[in-house]
Amino acid sequence: MSTNFCSSTEDSNIVRNLESFTCVWLDSTIDQTDESRTTEQELRRIINHLFTCNDEKQCQQYIHDITQEKVVLIVSGKLGHSLVPRIHDLPQLSACYVFCANEKSHKKWADHYPKVKGVFVELDKLIRKLSDDQIDRYKLEDSPQISVINQHCQSLEERHAVYMWFQLYIEVLLRMHHKLSDRKELIDLCKNNCKGNNSELNIIDEFETKYKPEDAIRWYTRESCLYRILNKALRFQCFDTLFAFRFFITDIATQIKSEYEKFIRTCDNRSIIRVYRGQIIGNDELELMKKSIGEFVSMNSFLSTSRDRPAALDFARLAHKNDDVQRIIFEILYT
Repeated sequence: MSTNFCSSTEDSNIVRNLESFTCVWLDSTIDQTDESRTTEQELRRIINHLFTCNDEKQCQQYIHDITQEKVVLIVSGKLGHSLVPRIHDLPQLSACYVFCANEKSHKKWADHYPKVKGVFVELDKLIRKLSDDQIDRYKLEDSPQISVINQHCQSLEERHAVYMWFQLYIEVLLRMHHKLSDRKELIDLCKNNCKGNNSELNIIDEFETKYKPEDAIRWYTRESCLYRILNKALRFQCFDTLFAFRFFITDIATQIKSEYEKFIRTCDNRSIIRVYRGQIIGNDELELMKKSIGEFVSMNSFLSTSRDRPAALDFARLAHKNDDVQRIIFEILYT
């Protein structure tokens, strides 16, 4: 008699995934052997939050219930043949990787589904492919949420009210007096989120012992849970998580201001500063912007730009084409 088995990196102390991606691994042979645990550690080096399961129905329900993350699915050939057609068009499913013993047989059905990124008979090759793809996905999924504010509208519609409250909340965080204990609060949050993920915990330990306010941008741009958790909190306006990041947000803002002041002193007073940003954008957001020429645009996160237009174009080209998003270039002028 078979026994259903499901396991998640969540426990009673973690009520939600603080990052943007969840890795779901479905295979009827998954168990609690040393080999499986070693594979889980390798996967968590790529995507911290991992859900493993050997029951197809439970796995499908788990994916259906996800609302604020993107799912990367690893599935056996037999279960994938049954499950993928039922979940392929879900917006939360970002990609799927098939792990099987017969590549030729399962490639026949897998080739009909664009989100299936490959069929593999060797686990090492699957993990390498997933790791390479995930670097691009992190860059693309961390695009800021765009809000358009109608400057001629006198009524406080819900969209405008939410925007104003969020801006006020960030302003309060920036004006707060920060204590040494604030750092411990953030470190505890990150350690709880990455419990059991030794590679991430090592980075958090380094942050705990070596972080300095003047290094805030370097830490924000470093590949770690810090920027992934913060970006998601900014995008979804998770106020409790943002409060835990309050000293870090302040340090980033202070360093950006300092770097800007250094840069502006080197510029001609009459020169126009022109920067670019390449990213993907949802069709709905793009249509909203097209209809809002001349209005104010707000992005609720730190915005990375480049003075090199080709570099921004290359970044935009990382996006995988699909019917729901478009590749765009922002050209931003500062006078």
